[in-house]
Amino acid sequence: MSAPRKKLGLAFGGGGVRGMAHIGLMEELDKRGVRPDMIAGTSIGSLMGALYACGYKGSFLASLLDNLSLKQIMNISPSATGLISGSNYAEVARLLTRERNIEDLPVPLRIVATDLDRGEMKIFDSGPIWRAIHASSAIPGIFAPVEYQNTLYVDGCLCDNCPCQVLREMGADVVVAVDLDVLKGEEPPVSRQNIINILQRSIDVMGKKSSSAHLADVRLTPMTEYISSMDLGRADWAVECGRKEAAANIDRIMALL
Repeated sequence: MSAPRKKLGLAFGGGGVRGMAHIGLMEELDKRGVRPDMIAGTSIGSLMGALYACGYKGSFLASLLDNLSLKQIMNISPSATGLISGSNYAEVARLLTRERNIEDLPVPLRIVATDLDRGEMKIFDSGPIWRAIHASSAIPGIFAPVEYQNTLYVDGCLCDNCPCQVLREMGADVVVAVDLDVLKGEEPPVSRQNIINILQRSIDVMGKKSSSAHLADVRLTPMTEYISSMDLGRADWAVECGRKEAAANIDRIMALL
């Protein structure tokens, strides 16, 4: 009698449009008929992880990307609290998750956000998926903070941008992380005259400092060159980076299982 497969946990990190790289890991696991036993995600990783937990295939998400207007989803609408309201992003999450609750998913899901009122991590493990995604993805200074149940939330990258610790606490035997903060090439200089670029790079620095990606058994680092989290024209490139990195590491993952 063969031993039961070990419990697989996937950690999907934050990084804006770089998060399209998560699709590559999904596609490789789908090819081998492997589904994760639990998923945790931060920021864009919360959206991608939630959709995977809902049952979407990686190939479907790749084709969906070709038919979405990212510029319309990330529409600029300046206010006193952010450059983007995030309402269109939240609506896409609501529609794709069919207004389901986290606790009703076939795959256990955890979404990491930052409770700005208390200055601490919030791990969503119940309630509407789309609201948790919206809260987890509210990049400070770019997205308006999200108020939910009388609490103000911002991006989970301030607390754990690649939540492997959460998966360990959930009982994962094997943790695979997609870490979008590690760059295999050199980072370009910050644009001194561009407030968006300054904000994004500041968030990138915070994300690197607040990450438990080092706890992964397999840490995928798909980014071969720096692209900003809002460089919407590089989404397809990010997908391809994710595919190459996942293909190069899938045998290691399968051996651990």
